[in-house]
Amino acid sequence: MATRTDNEIRELGPEEWAQLVDDKARALLGMSGEEFERRLNSGEIDIDDSPEVTRVAMMLPLNGTSK
Repeated sequence: MATRTDNEIRELGPEEWAQLVDDKARALLGMSGEEFERRLNSGEIDIDDSPEVTRVAMMLPLNGTSK
């Protein structure tokens, strides 16, 4: 039996993506997306510290945010 779902794929712009990362970092880690990225890049946080850190880190662009 097949069921129909109405999933929509929507491309996010850079600002929308940054907001999504910020929202997720705040919800999972209690810090802004910008602070998370800074701390990750400086080595204060390791990607393997927790599943939550890994989840947010995987949302970051490979070349860093473009602000």
